[in-house]
Amino acid sequence: MFPESCTFSKNPMSRGLVCICNMVSEKEILATLKKGARSTAEIQQATKAGTSCGKCLMTIDRIVEEFLEKLPADPQRRIEFDNQ
Repeated sequence: MFPESCTFSKNPMSRGLVCICNMVSEKEILATLKKGARSTAEIQQATKAGTSCGKCLMTIDRIVEEFLEKLPADPQRRIEFDNQ
């Protein structure tokens, strides 16, 4: 599922570096998400993870996706309806 070059693992005890090129850990990515980042692009901008070789981008995408799935629904979010 994850590229062989990535050190990301589904085992929480073995999670470490996600981006080897820029030495960015999963812990740093999660901290950035907790501060408000909501996309891989925002993670890249804040941490530089995934901005060199790009082999970790799928892993970063997965971390972001899993984080966002766990967030409670925002009751302030407005839903736009098409009036047709």
